[in-house]
Amino acid sequence: MNFKPWIGAAAAMVLHLGVQAASGSVDFKIDEHPSLAGSAALADASSAAGYWITDNRYTGMLNITRDWLGPYPRPGTYNYYGSADPGAAGLSGTPFGDDQRELTWTPDVGLSVSSYFRPGQIGYAWQTAAVDDVTYSLVTWDRSFALKPNSSVTLAGTLNFTYSAGGLDPIHEYSNFRGYQPAQAMVSFAGREIDETPWDNRLAFGFGLRGTIFNADPRGSDPGTPRPFSEDDFAYSVDSFGHMSLTIFNRSSELLFGAFDITSGSTSPPPIPAVPEPATWAAMLLGLGMIGLSRRRTVLDR
Repeated sequence: MNFKPWIGAAAAMVLHLGVQAASGSVDFKIDEHPSLAGSAALADASSAAGYWITDNRYTGMLNITRDWLGPYPRPGTYNYYGSADPGAAGLSGTPFGDDQRELTWTPDVGLSVSSYFRPGQIGYAWQTAAVDDVTYSLVTWDRSFALKPNSSVTLAGTLNFTYSAGGLDPIHEYSNFRGYQPAQAMVSFAGREIDETPWDNRLAFGFGLRGTIFNADPRGSDPGTPRPFSEDDFAYSVDSFGHMSLTIFNRSSELLFGAFDITSGSTSPPPIPAVPEPATWAAMLLGLGMIGLSRRRTVLDR
């Protein structure tokens, strides 16, 4: 199985159809903040491995639909939000931002969905009240940096999750290394439903962490001169307990430009005769993730 198409959009989403009234949550908390300063001057004056060149860029989409199995049009509500550009002041901030939103149906109905971006923490939660309730959330985060010669930077943390509808079978994978431009590596973690009807078990959530190495400063229009990359430019790991880590190495004598991004979400579509492999859902999530990423850029360009 390969989650690579899913993570290609630097994004995350949640779609949950309750087989019963149910709730769930996913939370990723970094172990320690990456050794990156807020500017080149601060990095040179310290032991930091490099410095951030963009602020926290994130988006969130929340949606609630009632009577999913009923006639069209189905009642629903949604909210879309994205990060603003705080300028140079934002470069000193830590991942992942400081924002959170929640959608609720009505006070007397236990139907809600929420997502959040906090310093060192990113996640979402949902609650359904009936078999045909659907909650949907799309969250994306990415941030670019410059890395000093002969240094490295790591983004690592632990993924915790809850799921009231039953047990989950953890699926953790390494990405195939991409040696062409830009160079990328990724680790992913997902949970598949476990119950008495294995033929309709679905992925309850998925999470991916990706690292990218660019040929030049991604803020400019010059793509830069292609440079040789190898798998030794990355180190990555993930285990069944949700511990995830990705390191980017600069083994050259020049400044290196890179980025981290995260995609996380869950999908449980309407019952179907056969359940695709996780990579098939990954491809579907990629398309929706690209829509969210495009909408974020549209909002920020206004």
